[in-house]
Amino acid sequence: MKKIINKIKSSIWLYPAIYSLMAFLLSLGISIIDKRYSVEMSYYLGDIFYTTSSLAQAVLGIVAGAFITIATFTFSTTMLVLTMYSSQFTPRVVENFLNNKTTMKSFGVFLSGFIYAITSFLFINTGEDGNLVIAASVGVIYIIVGLVYFLIFIHNVSTHIQASDLIFRLHDEAMKRVRQYRDSIKESKIISKAEMKRMIKGKKLIDIYGQSDGYIQEIDYHRLQKIAEELKCIICFEKVVGQFVVTETKIMTIYADGDKTFDDAIINRIHEAIWIGSKKTQTQDFSFTIQKIVEIAVKALSPGINDPNTAIHCLKIIGVLLRDLADIDDGYVLLQNEESGYIIYEAYDFEVLLYDAYNQIMFYGQYDASVVIAGFKSLRFVRDKASEENIKFVDAYAKHLLEKKTIQNHDKLDFEKIQKEYLDLIN
Repeated sequence: MKKIINKIKSSIWLYPAIYSLMAFLLSLGISIIDKRYSVEMSYYLGDIFYTTSSLAQAVLGIVAGAFITIATFTFSTTMLVLTMYSSQFTPRVVENFLNNKTTMKSFGVFLSGFIYAITSFLFINTGEDGNLVIAASVGVIYIIVGLVYFLIFIHNVSTHIQASDLIFRLHDEAMKRVRQYRDSIKESKIISKAEMKRMIKGKKLIDIYGQSDGYIQEIDYHRLQKIAEELKCIICFEKVVGQFVVTETKIMTIYADGDKTFDDAIINRIHEAIWIGSKKTQTQDFSFTIQKIVEIAVKALSPGINDPNTAIHCLKIIGVLLRDLADIDDGYVLLQNEESGYIIYEAYDFEVLLYDAYNQIMFYGQYDASVVIAGFKSLRFVRDKASEENIKFVDAYAKHLLEKKTIQNHDKLDFEKIQKEYLDLIN
């Protein structure tokens, strides 16, 4: 059920469908009022809100034409923005624009306005002369609301197409996920590989494989923890969220005492707690959002765009994000409520995060001294808060960058500045 709800929430048709249904019910309610209570309502609303049925039809025709025109322009603008996102930034950020609530609510208002006008046009009774209705006045109010949303949509598009605004929103999303990960770490315990081996030593193991091919999108750890407590076993994950698996990939191993067996019903319950899909999601995977920022920086360094300042800004944001992860050591996260059941999964490997975040940007930007200098400054943000173990990873990676032949071949002035940033970093 939760999987279905998340799919509905991420659908671009959620707000248009809800608003269109509300518009249909509104037109139906207005029609009932016009046919049964028009005389009584005229005492409260006055003649200014009532029009003849023939005038109402003319007004509603104009409202319907206006809404369909606005909707056409909006969809055309959206397609243009999505094309620009794919070509100038990265295809992975297209969903960030489509899932924006302002964009989807604007679509909903425009489509529902057209549906209201058409259905009200259908419900108007033109058989009686001098028949007064209020549907036209509601339609006029609706088109005013639609114009307000149209201006909001234009403002939203004008801000979303700016690289700095997009990077800021990605940073904000990634920071929320990082904080959630840090909170989950605080509620649990990190153990070493040796401690994990001692816990599972001598226990019977059962391997669980992927149900389908795709990316691990989300794992319901709380549900699995209840299963582990119920079965008095240890569930140990072999894969992390965001990894691609196939049906032959071992996702987890269950360790139990004695000759305990697990039937298909229990295996199915475990599979239901692991969501596998055709694409990555950022619900539990902050590294996917960092990947989007990396791709924006790499695209900005391409010869077709040639915007090193955007790449430099991305490096600063990446440094800030990794800074909040640098004090967490590698190991295995242990979840437990009772003595009878445990969940163990691998914590994010900081060395891997560091390499994935910087390697592509520094490779494509190694010929630009300003990008290299920005890379060392970004690493300094990370190092300032890093644990002793992670400081070694930062220093080793910084040394690896400085020793690259391309960087050492910069002219004397540029290399001196690069070397100064490196010395500031390690000291």
